Amino acid sequence: MVQFLTTCPKILGLLEGFYRTMPAHPPLDVVVVEPSVLPDPQRRLLVHDNDMTSTLTGHHREKIVLRVLQQTSANGSLSRHIVLESAVSREPVEYGASSIGLDILDDRVRSDVIEGKKPLGGILNEHGVAYSNCPGAFFKVRSNDLMNRLFGLDESNWLYGRCNCLTDSIGRAIAEVVEILPPHAET
Repeated sequence: MVQFLTTCPKILGLLEGFYRTMPAHPPLDVVVVEPSVLPDPQRRLLVHDNDMTSTLTGHHREKIVLRVLQQTSANGSLSRHIVLESAVSREPVEYGASSIGLDILDDRVRSDVIEGKKPLGGILNEHGVAYSNCPGAFFKVRSNDLMNRLFGLDESNWLYGRCNCLTDSIGRAIAEVVEILPPHAET
C-alpha cells in the first residue's frame, strides 16, 4: 500500500476540492482498508484491474451513464464530481470524482469526454484506447449528507471505494479517479 501514501490522498482531495465550493462543506471520514475486508459484492466490484464502467455494466446488466454534478477545467485537465447511473432505472451505481488529462487524448476522445454524457471507461473502450487501471488503495468512507441524498439513504452508512489511476500504453496518466459504491450494490 505504499502507493496509497502518495496517490490516494491526492485523489481523495478531488472530492474535498468540490466540497469546499459547497455552502455546507460535507465532512469526509475515510479509513484505508485491505481489500480482504471489503464485503461482497463491493469486493468483486472494486478489487480488480478493469475499468469500472465495464464492471458495473456487467454487474447491473444495464448500460451505465454519466451525470456530472460539478466540473472545472484548468491547465489541460478536467476535474469532475460525478454520479454513474444505470441508464434505464437511473439508479446511482457509483459516486466519485475524477481528474482527466485532456492534453493526451486525441480530438475525438477529448470531444466525447468534454461532452459529459458517457463514463470515461466507456469512451476509452469505444475509441479503442489502450489503457491500464492501477487501483492504489481501497477505503471505507462514512456517507455524508450529500452521499445519503445521492444514494437515497436515510442515515449515514459505511460505503466502500477505491482510488484508481488510468494510464495510457506508455504510462502517462489519463485520469485519477475516486470511486465509491452505494451500500445496496446488489443487482
